[in-house]
Amino acid sequence: MRLFLNRLSVLTKRSLINPAMYVMCAVIIVMALLVIFVPEKETSVYVPVAVLNEDNSSDTNRIMDDLVTMNSIFHFYEVFDEDELYKDLASGKANTGYIFPKGFSEHLLDNGTRYDIRQVETPASTFSFLSRDEVFRKVYAYCAREIISDTFAQYGYEVDAHDPDIERLFGKYVSDRTLFALESVEGQYYNAITRSEKVPIPLYKFAGFFIFTAALLGTLAFLNDQDNRIYLRFRLIERIYLGLIQIFVFTFPAFVISLICFLASGTEFSPVRVIVYTVAVSLFAFVFGTMLTLLPIRSTRSRLFSSMLPVYLILAFLFSGVLLDVSNLGPTFVILSRLFPPSMF
Repeated sequence: MRLFLNRLSVLTKRSLINPAMYVMCAVIIVMALLVIFVPEKETSVYVPVAVLNEDNSSDTNRIMDDLVTMNSIFHFYEVFDEDELYKDLASGKANTGYIFPKGFSEHLLDNGTRYDIRQVETPASTFSFLSRDEVFRKVYAYCAREIISDTFAQYGYEVDAHDPDIERLFGKYVSDRTLFALESVEGQYYNAITRSEKVPIPLYKFAGFFIFTAALLGTLAFLNDQDNRIYLRFRLIERIYLGLIQIFVFTFPAFVISLICFLASGTEFSPVRVIVYTVAVSLFAFVFGTMLTLLPIRSTRSRLFSSMLPVYLILAFLFSGVLLDVSNLGPTFVILSRLFPPSMF
């Protein structure tokens, strides 16, 4: 026990005088403060689209319900007269407008008439052709069978409108242009409906990288003690025990600071995950250091490790996910990232 307390005291002092520990802890604290105090940013959620239903038939009412509740990049919302629709377009509240005219559902076969859906645009309208596809898809879903039945009935044929082959045949020859009359009005650039969110700050990634760096600094101290033959009089189990303590003492400050910063910043995290990760990287660093002590070389292990450490840390930082998403770089880079524990935190 006396040996343990003595080595713990020595190692704690060694870790506390290491400037890298203060730099890492300071960076984690600054990142946490950024998460707390960086203001929220307004980002666009939907492209707003105004829809006026003058027809008020059962079909168009159901289409309207589907449009205003659908999950899409477009935010369809209902207006109740043309003045409101044009006002929204001119002010920029709406990007595009659609008008279901009176008698629309009763004159689906009268193409190119005043019963077409009117799409109203401004010079600032964007993605209007995509919103038109959404509207047409809803119209087609409700009206295809009726159009099929009416069309064949004009020629004296009775068909099963629910036959999927008939629907596919119909869909092949009817385009959205047969149901829309386009017009344009002058307007200003629209302001999309927005939501507030914070710029993502990778506090997790920095914490994972610094905990791992602290563990490697502990390994360097462990190898330095090996080179100075401090462990010669100890048995194998005692060497393993003291080596783990060495790495743990270096890792513990970064671990504690990270937990405190996660709590203070409100960052979603699992304490168990942080603990498991810290234990895992500590064991990894110890095994790495132990393998170096077994190398049949004449030079000191600590000098070899300290020459390798900067290169390895740079690679660990690149693969940690702080700067780039490794998963988007292809399977080869994903496999390589497994050589660096921070990529898995």
